Amino acid sequence: MLEVIGHRVLIEPKHFDEELAEGALKGFKLDVGEEWKRERAATVMGTIVGVGPNAWKGFDDGLPWAAVGDKVYYAKYSGKTVEENGKTYIICNDEDVQAIVHDDEESE
Repeated sequence: MLEVIGHRVLIEPKHFDEELAEGALKGFKLDVGEEWKRERAATVMGTIVGVGPNAWKGFDDGLPWAAVGDKVYYAKYSGKTVEENGKTYIICNDEDVQAIVHDDEESE
């Protein structure tokens, strides 16, 4: 098992097909235009599976913005890709997490 340290976050990335199947990209245009390509290139969805002890410290009130289990968008080319027990993970800085995805049921 990987343990992230410092201000790092461990993310299990989702594949593009999984995102479309779950409707996670419903706010994006699904055509082949330049806007879609630019949006798709900028962020990737994944699930946080680990948070370092110093993640988000020094920002505002220092409280974590996201927690283990949260689905998030993070900067596509951020961090490092690692493999552990046949799974691929991304270790990135806390500031590379750009948004938390809330299910429709949670927001009602």
